[in-house]
Parts: sequence; C-alpha cells; structure tokens
Amino acid sequence: MPDSNPDRLGLCLSGGGFRASLFHIGVLAALAEREMLHRVEVLSTVSGGSIIGAYYYLKVKQLLEGKRPGCPQPAPELYRKIVHEIEVDFLEAIQRNIRLRLLTNPFRNIQLARKDYSRSDRLAELLNEHFYDAVAGKESIKLRDIFIRPDGADVKARDYNADHEYKIPVLVLNATCLNTGHPWHFTGAYVGEPPQRREFMKTVDTNVRLPRLNLQDDFYKDDPNRPLSDKQKHKLAQLTLADAVASSAAVPGVFPPLAIHDLYESGGGDEIVIELSDGGVYDNQGVDALFQNGCSHFVISDASGQLEDERILGTKFFQVVQRSSDVMMNKIRGETLYRVRAGQEVQSKLGADDPLVKENGVVAHALMHLRQAFANTPEQPNFPPPVNRPGGLVYRLSGIRTDLDSFSDAEAKALMYDGYCLAHEHLGAGFAPMSNADWEKDKHWGFLAIRDVLLDPKQLNWLRERLRIGSKQFFRPFRVKPVHAWAVTLALLAVLLPTLWWSICWLYGPEPNAGECFRGFCDLGPLTLYRFEQPIQDIDLHDVGIVLALLVTAILSRLDGVESWLKKLDVLRKLRLPAIELPVGFLFGIAMLVVAAGIWFYRVVYDAMFLKEGRVPRRK
Repeated sequence: MPDSNPDRLGLCLSGGGFRASLFHIGVLAALAEREMLHRVEVLSTVSGGSIIGAYYYLKVKQLLEGKRPGCPQPAPELYRKIVHEIEVDFLEAIQRNIRLRLLTNPFRNIQLARKDYSRSDRLAELLNEHFYDAVAGKESIKLRDIFIRPDGADVKARDYNADHEYKIPVLVLNATCLNTGHPWHFTGAYVGEPPQRREFMKTVDTNVRLPRLNLQDDFYKDDPNRPLSDKQKHKLAQLTLADAVASSAAVPGVFPPLAIHDLYESGGGDEIVIELSDGGVYDNQGVDALFQNGCSHFVISDASGQLEDERILGTKFFQVVQRSSDVMMNKIRGETLYRVRAGQEVQSKLGADDPLVKENGVVAHALMHLRQAFANTPEQPNFPPPVNRPGGLVYRLSGIRTDLDSFSDAEAKALMYDGYCLAHEHLGAGFAPMSNADWEKDKHWGFLAIRDVLLDPKQLNWLRERLRIGSKQFFRPFRVKPVHAWAVTLALLAVLLPTLWWSICWLYGPEPNAGECFRGFCDLGPLTLYRFEQPIQDIDLHDVGIVLALLVTAILSRLDGVESWLKKLDVLRKLRLPAIELPVGFLFGIAMLVVAAGIWFYRVVYDAMFLKEGRVPRRK
C-alpha cells in the first residue's frame, strides 16, 4: 500500500456461509490491532459476510451513539473489545445450529405452507433472535433505524467523516435482484439498484434499473423531484435489518428468494414483485459497492468457495448443473478480483487524472483469501503446506462447508486464526502499524489456541481430521464418533419401533396379523387415507407406495391453490381417497410436529456430540 493514510477506506466481507463469518472475525481482529477499524468508511458485505457484518455494525453504532455500557468515548481499544465480544458471542450463537433451528419450531413449520412466508423469512426471524435483537436493544430493528446518529443528530456519513477520527461506516448489504439481473443494495439510507457507472455498459445491459428509494426522506435517491408514494413509504418502513441480511444470504436452491411487494410498478401500472437472492450470485466479494461509494483503498476478506480439481466427475443432471455453476462462480470471482488489481496497475501507469482511471476507480488493495499461505514464525506458526492440494491444512480449511450449520471450536478457531494471520501479513507496512498498548492480545483472542495445536504433532493430526470431517454437509457425528453415534441410534430405534408397533396392534386386538397392523397404521379413524378393497393379507409394497404418495399429496394440499386443483383430478376419486375431506391442517400439523421433534433430538444429542469432540484444548 503506497498510502498510509487512505482517503476513503472500504472493507469487503465476502459470502461463504458461517465459514466466511468466522474467517472475517480473524480479519477484524487484525484490523482492530492495527487500529484501522475506526477508519473504515464503507463496509460492503455479502451472504455470510452480511451476517457478521451487520452484527459488527450494530456494535459500532452502539459505540458511536454513546450507548455502550458506561457510555465510553470512541477509542481504538474499544474496537478491539468489540471484536473480542464478537469472537465469543458469535461462535456461541453459531453453535446453536441456525440451519436446524429453521425447522425446529412446529408452529413456524406449519406457516411455511403459506404463500407469503418462506424459509428466508424464518431465517430473518432467527437472525434477530440469536444475533441482532440483543445488540440493537429492540426486537426486529428496522433497516431505516440502523442509521448511525452521533449525539442523536442526523448527519451525512461522508460530511461527518471528513472532520472526525472515528468514522461512521456505511453498511452496504449486497443482494441480487433476479428480476433484472442487477445488484441490489440495502443501506440505512436507501434500497435499490445502484446506477450503471460505465457508459459502455449502458449500451450492453439494457435491462431496467430499479431506482434507489430513500429510507430517511420521502423522495427517490437519484431523483429528488420524484416523491415516494404512500404505499412505497409504508413498505420501506417495514423492512428490517434481518430481512436485508436474509436476502443477502438466500443461497439459490437452499433458500427461496425473499419477495418484496409494493415498491415498483411497470410502465403499464402492474406491480413488480422484487425477488432478491444471494448477493454472491452477482458479486460474492462485495467489491462493486466499494467502487460505487468511491473508495480509494480496499481491504478484501474473501472466504468464498474455492473450485477444486476433480479427477472423475459425476455426470448426473444435478451434478453437472452444480459443477457448471461452480465454474461460473469461479470465473466471476476471478474477474472481480482482477478488476481490483487492474485498477491499481492502470493508475500506476496512467496517473490518477486519466479518464480511464477515473471511470474504473483508483484502487489500492489488500486481499486475504482461503488459498493463501502466511509466513511461519514462532509467534504465528503456519498451517502445514501445500495450500493447493488435499494434503495441506489450508486446502482442508478452504473446503469446509459453507452452510449455516453449527461449527466446532476446531473449525471456527482455525478459520479465525487463518484470517487473522493473513490480514497481518497482507496489510503490510502501508497501513497503520500494529499497536497493542493496554491490550495484551495473548490474553484475549481465544482463537490463538490454534497455535498450540499446530506445534503439537498429535493435536495437528487431530485438527487435520476435524477439518476433513468439516467438509461434509451431513452426518458428521457419525464420522467423528461412529460407535457412539450408532449406539445412540440403535438404542433409540429399539425403543421407538416396538412402542409404535405395540400401539398400533393394541388398537386392533390382542392377536392381529401384520396386515391388520398395517391397516391400523393407514386407517386411524378420521385420518383414513386409503380404503383397501382387497384382502388384508394381500397388502404389498405397491400399497405402501400408494399410501406414502397420498400422504405427500395430503400435505401438499395445504399450499394455496393446490387444493382446488387436486379436487379436479379424477385419479383421486378412482382411488376413493377422501383427502379433500380430511382435516388436512391437523395432518400437516402432526407431520410438522414430528419433523420438529426429530430435528430437536438430533441437535441436542448428535450435534452436541459433534461439538464436544471438536473442542480445542485450553491454551498453555
């Protein structure tokens, strides 16, 4: 970095699920030690980066508005304390397993059948419950209320920052608008699609740009003479911070797009329903927002997915689609990061006043990503190489899952440590030197316990195995401690199956045959699914399949519009299925209750087993 006093410093926190969130904590810790965090003016976040970025932003809002306990004045050591709090509290929240909690509440599960409520809405509720409500001091903080007001005054961040050492960071939460194919920005001041800055691209991309709408006044951001309608103002007032984060993290195929009504209309007066998906679809590093906000210096924390070599590829439909998507995302990532690098090279050759430089932005940057190595020192021992092959720990670290599942201490602290060490190395001397006065970092950063693991060959092998298992999406407890996990499973089945069999048989006499018991399972009074007209003894797998298919049909009939469609199907009448006459809501509720109970059991037994086996030994 040529300039030790950046004109406008921007920080990018990339997407990548909780893996990215944890990596970013390490980067934030290094920035706090170097007394750089209070100089960040734009904080651009994507997906997993948005989850941690919004959490950090709310704590900075507390500080700058004088609402931290004791109402202290901003100081570098307070930023270090903020990151330390995040290191502890964020990991604790992650280990409650947000992914499983999406379906743990049976009452919320039933609501998922509604057209206006999805898993993305449920994710927003959980983000509030486990992350944001406690810091914000209120439930479901509105997006317009995240606006930072030092001393209670409404100020423009850029004007305020010109005269103050401790900057107001502008939080930009990146999503992707599937309607238009453009980036969508949520901030405390506005929402909408940023305008195209490049003249050439205006002739290439002719799709509609949905203009930005102000949250703090009643006009369009880019057209002060155009007032917002009452419907728009009402909708904007309802948007929450968690809605924005959930949109940014709505991974396609995992979470449905988050729909927003009542903001835009077509030229003919028809409503445009905005469908927002993961910001990583367009820009998983969040770099574009820093260009949009005129940053001259970028710090990019990139924990996004890394494309791995495959010797033999699966050729099934979904495997090919997934691999093709990964290749495309890898290409976008490469082009995005090259754009940052090229901006720095073009500036050095042409000068800051050249029109090409002005159009593309003047950029100096520091980049940290998951396939980098850092120097091996006694204070910061590195992960054993190679960084780009399966035998290396960095490679294993880069392959950890990118979902919202719980992370063990081993995975979490290794990711934090990696981000921390890489940030210290790649920031270089151009940024403020490290300052540890009155901090005593070794007594605060818990993730530094990984140093002891790296120096002990036995613990190093243990960590290598934990990271290998961490790449698996499902059934990790059965890989960590298979004997224990299977013993619990068999014990559970030994209790449940005889109990279920006895309960059904008890309803149908002391000596029923298997067919009668199966009939009992399928014919429970008002919940009758299928009236068998053949002899009970002739029941076969075909009948079982019919019953299961009709059960699924009954559950689907909870969805809006499906029930009326089902009534028109002659095949259901031929099967003499009284599904439309059943108390389907009750049936659906029972099914969701069973799902919630099963997930709860998995979380408190199997997930707890996984977390226990992943505990990092105490630091020496």
